[in-house]
Amino acid sequence: MKVDTKLILILFCLITVPLGTALVLTHKGHVELVELFLSVSVIASFMLLKPLAGLMANVIFMRDIKAMNRFCLQVKQGEYNAAWPLPDEQEDEHELLQLKRNLFWMVHAIASREDWLQSRLSETSESMARFERLSYIDGLTGIYNRRFFDERLLELAGEAVGKGESIYLMLLDCDEFKAVNDVYGHQSGDALLVRLAGILQRFTRDGVDYPFRYGGDEFGVIFTCMEQDAVLRVTERIRERFHDVRIGEASLSIGVGRFEAASDVAMGVEGLKKRVDLAVYAAKNGGKDRVVLARESAFTREDRNAQRPVTSFSPRVLVGNG
Repeated sequence: MKVDTKLILILFCLITVPLGTALVLTHKGHVELVELFLSVSVIASFMLLKPLAGLMANVIFMRDIKAMNRFCLQVKQGEYNAAWPLPDEQEDEHELLQLKRNLFWMVHAIASREDWLQSRLSETSESMARFERLSYIDGLTGIYNRRFFDERLLELAGEAVGKGESIYLMLLDCDEFKAVNDVYGHQSGDALLVRLAGILQRFTRDGVDYPFRYGGDEFGVIFTCMEQDAVLRVTERIRERFHDVRIGEASLSIGVGRFEAASDVAMGVEGLKKRVDLAVYAAKNGGKDRVVLARESAFTREDRNAQRPVTSFSPRVLVGNG
């Protein structure tokens, strides 16, 4: 019902009906009744003024405004599917009905826009996650790259210090790799690196150990939650398995070392890299195709107090057939 129609009905009941009643009584000569009726009407008008004003306001527009307010609260709480029944659109609609219709379509537009934004945000998040993963993956071999190694080793070292756990670093260098490229071609060299990466993935635990390509023909693995003897057994299996798939006289010189808890985690990580790298060179200088364990650093009481590690390296050959 239109607002003006509601207002006409209310005014008719409040004004026209009483006046008409008084006129009829006057016409019939009931003067005393007319006086009584008018007196009662005046008193009733004073008594019912506020309730009638509230009733008129509610009937005319407050009920619609309250409904719109509830609708807006629902939208505020994220209920974009909230709605109310609307009649078919007419040319001479009153302002409140037009406001209802406009609110509904506005919320519909907001909901559609939010769905689109959520979809775009999800696509962007997926793309960022994909690019982030790609930034940590070596393009040739499909295993982790050096960037991942540098970041993850530092994170794991910090966790190891806090939990009192051990982590081991294995670095390896492919012996005679240049000869493979020179004799068999670079495609064969690439194929050999891919095979080596596959071996590292096969002999490591997904999500627990982290095989990576350090650069060129240098690879490595971060071992976690594993004792030294187990690490060395896995390392030896990697070396032996590589013999089955190698090209030419290629072999592996491998260094292994344990991260030592230090007050400066970054310094401890750098020390670990240097010690294991020296162990790889020791394996090469010792005849290649072997595993060398890097001896742990020695810390004096004074050095611990000063928070300065003093590295004392002395590799010992553990495994080899050279």
